Amino acid sequence: MTDIDLNHPYTPTALRELNDKIASQLDESSSSDFSQLLELVNERDSLINSHLASLNDEDKQAFAKHEIGVNNKLKELAQSLLGSSKDEVARLVRGKAAVKKYK
Repeated sequence: MTDIDLNHPYTPTALRELNDKIASQLDESSSSDFSQLLELVNERDSLINSHLASLNDEDKQAFAKHEIGVNNKLKELAQSLLGSSKDEVARLVRGKAAVKKYK
């Protein structure tokens, strides 16, 4: 995966830094530690909720509108990783069965 941009014009600095960590983790998805990715995404959720609480209604609406697109992108990336993981597990199971067959 390349060119993962999770930022938008309303992204605060702390969230930008966290988004960059998540994008880096997703770029290394073949050797990714999914528990680390989950931890970063949970941290992102907490940061977004606290940021939303600090905004006025107009800014909150603009920020949320842009975050919906980012969340959809993250959801698609997570689904892609899930599919890849399922495929890899299926290949391992088939490989294990083939080894047993030839023993």
